[in-house]
Parts: sequence; structure tokens; C-alpha cells
Amino acid sequence: MAVAGSSHQTSSSKWWQIVTSLYPDALTRTYCVPPIQFNRVPYVRDIVPGTNQSVLVQHLPSGAAPVHNVPPVSQRSVLQAGATLVRNVTLVILRSVLQAGGALVRIFVPVSLQSVLPSHNSLWTQEPNPQAIPVNVQESDFRDDFAQNHVMVNLQELGNSRHEAMFILSQLSFGNYLNQHAYAAAAAQLPRPSDLDTQQTKYSDGEADFVLIHRQHGILIGELKSVGRYQVDVNNPQPPADADVAKRVTKAVEQLDRSERVVRHLVSDVAPALTVRKTLFLPYVSTGQLKRILDNNPHLKQAVCRSLGAGYAAEASQLCCCSNQLSQPASYWHVTPAVLSQLSTWWQHRMACTVDTLLTDDMYLDIVAR
Repeated sequence: MAVAGSSHQTSSSKWWQIVTSLYPDALTRTYCVPPIQFNRVPYVRDIVPGTNQSVLVQHLPSGAAPVHNVPPVSQRSVLQAGATLVRNVTLVILRSVLQAGGALVRIFVPVSLQSVLPSHNSLWTQEPNPQAIPVNVQESDFRDDFAQNHVMVNLQELGNSRHEAMFILSQLSFGNYLNQHAYAAAAAQLPRPSDLDTQQTKYSDGEADFVLIHRQHGILIGELKSVGRYQVDVNNPQPPADADVAKRVTKAVEQLDRSERVVRHLVSDVAPALTVRKTLFLPYVSTGQLKRILDNNPHLKQAVCRSLGAGYAAEASQLCCCSNQLSQPASYWHVTPAVLSQLSTWWQHRMACTVDTLLTDDMYLDIVAR
């Protein structure tokens, strides 16, 4: 171990025990942490009047805390658990059906129910329960939840199909890193995100959409942008405007660079020379559109190429995971062999091109344990 101190060594030993207990095949298979996607927007299950069919409805009980303090219900876990909303349905469609108090309410509906749903702006035969008040959230919250689920499912299927030894961490908040009181003694001896904080930049307030820790290839930091995911009609998404994509990509590059600095700092005592790569997840932007945008924006092209380690726009776009490498949005859980082939090509370009020979099993488990 690179850090001296009995408290740190004892804590590391305990952390390793927890990791190997929870993830017995940590050195040989893919794990997602958390294992399911937790939506920012909470949903509950309800019944369509006159049927025995379940739908997911976004709402907040009267008197409850604001949306950011409400423990969200995982869309995917409820879909899998419900008797009618399961993965083998033909399609699950996201519809906007209610306007209440200025808040747009979303429900997830099996395609078999589309013909029986009323076309007007109320799903119910009577007014919704007054205890179920819709939450006023941003449209981007729905897009981000959907996109995060979409990408995570594809990454997990990729890892499983290739038998990759890696951990896929999602929605990683740097402010939560070793912030429990029980870790205080050990954390005092370890690199922390707050070490990098300045008056201009609060690195400890940042987060990474995805951090992949791979046994052989090191770390991949991914920033997700849901630009192009128009929830009004998941079956007919329109291509996003180039200017909107360019704006989101510019922001994503800034976030990637900050996240890279934090991650390198956090592992500096364990593996200071660890390979850290970056990528953009753009599940609703094609590789061709991204290349065109970069070619038409010299400053953005330079920033993306620098951040991803690419020499030109075509290479940079190949290092990003775009819509043509992912499953269809309307059935994102159905990752076909053709999709896996496209994902594997991206993976080869971005990660599997080199092996980090300096990363040992002990280093890998230590990084994962933290």
C-alpha cells in the first residue's frame, strides 16, 4: 500500500472484505453500482381505470419534501417487478397525459393499452387523488433519467457479453466520497475531492455520470448528454439541432476535464500512473452528426480532440458512444447481437486498445473498495 498508517490499512482491509463479500467475482465479471438506475424523478405505480393494467405515474404525496429529497422509485425495477409491465412486452411508451398545477405528468404505458387511453388531457375517469400532487420538474430531468437507464443497460450487456472484469459506477457524486463518519479516520489520510477546491471551482460539488473501473484497461470517465431525447414521442425522435448538440458537448467536455482531475487525484496514492480515459455518451446523436458538428466548429473540435486524446474529428467521434452504437430508445433493454457488435467496436477504439500493465489485483480492489 502506498499510504502508511494503521487506521488506513485497517479500513482498507475492511473495505476489501465488504467488496469481496458483495461482489465475489470482482476480478472476473461486470458489476453495476448501484445495480439499478435510480431516477431523479420519483414514480409510483397506479392502475388504469377500467382495466387491471399498471402504469407508472410521477407524483408527490401532499406535504412531502421537495422532489430532490424524495427517494425515487426505480423505473426499471418496477417495470421488471410488475405483473404486466415486464421486459417481454412489445413496447413501453412514455406519454404525457396530464396538466395539473402547471406540471407535466408522465406515465409509462404498455403499447397494448395505447388504444384504450383517452385522447384528452386526463387519464382518469375522475380527478386524481388530491393526495397525489404532480411534481413540477424540468423536461431535462425526464430525458436524463431515460438516457441514464438506456446507456447503463447497454454497458452492462456489453460487459457481460465480453466477460469484462469491471465496475460500472453511475451518478457518482464526489461530495459523497468517504463522507460517512465511520470513515473519518481513514479518510483523513486519503486524497479527497475537497483538496482541489478553489474559490473559482468547487470540485467536491461535482459528479460523474459514469465511471468505469476496469481490471485491465484502467478507468473510463463518461459524461452523458440526453440532447435529442424528446419524450413527447419515443417512437419518432427528431434529430437535435446542431447548435444544441454543440452547446451540450461543450459543457460535457468541461465536466469531463474536471472529473478527470478529481479521479486522478483520488487514485494518486494507489496508482499515480493509472490510465484514465474519457468519453461522451450521446445516445440520441449519431456519430455522423457529431463528426459534422465538430468539423463545422473548429474550437469545439480542438477541445473535444484534446480531452479525448484524438487527432481529428472522425477519430474523436469514434471515441464517443453515440446512437448508432446503442439499442433503440423504444426498447432500450433489448440489446441485440448487432448492437453488441457496434458497442464492441466502440469499446475497442476507446478502451481495449491498450492494457494497463501497472494495475495489479490489489490496486484494482483498493480503488473499487473506496
